[in-house]
Amino acid sequence: MDWISALPFISRLWNWYRSLLGLNRIHDVAVFKKLDAIANESRVEDILHHRIFTSQLRPQDEQTLVDLRDAISRIENHYLDSTVQLRADELGWEIGRLLSLIGKTFWSVPQGWKKFRPDPIDPQVYDAEWRELIELIDSTWRAYEAYRKAVKERLKV
Repeated sequence: MDWISALPFISRLWNWYRSLLGLNRIHDVAVFKKLDAIANESRVEDILHHRIFTSQLRPQDEQTLVDLRDAISRIENHYLDSTVQLRADELGWEIGRLLSLIGKTFWSVPQGWKKFRPDPIDPQVYDAEWRELIELIDSTWRAYEAYRKAVKERLKV
């Protein structure tokens, strides 16, 4: 099938034919199930709206986000439906931004979890980083909702 990708028109025709047969949907549903097994909707919501927001992030919660972001970026997990792939890419980008801020502002505490601890000396820095964290939680959740909506509408899952 490599020769098909070398010719754009034939490639588009082949993808159209595959979509008629339902092969694209079968592939995309399998990818969705694989990603959903890493972090389903209730797990993502728990991490974003409870664990991170209440500043009681466990290492396994952070690892779940890392695993989901990494799985989304793997080529074998790319969706054939361009809309669903676009939403997955946006979700991976937002998760990456959130993880970057978590790495900068969360610190391990003796109880074995991570706590939001930006510079406590300067209240302006603390407030600014807290606002940024809330904005990133919201944008990540919106990206996740858009991804799930695209999956439901396009793949009928």
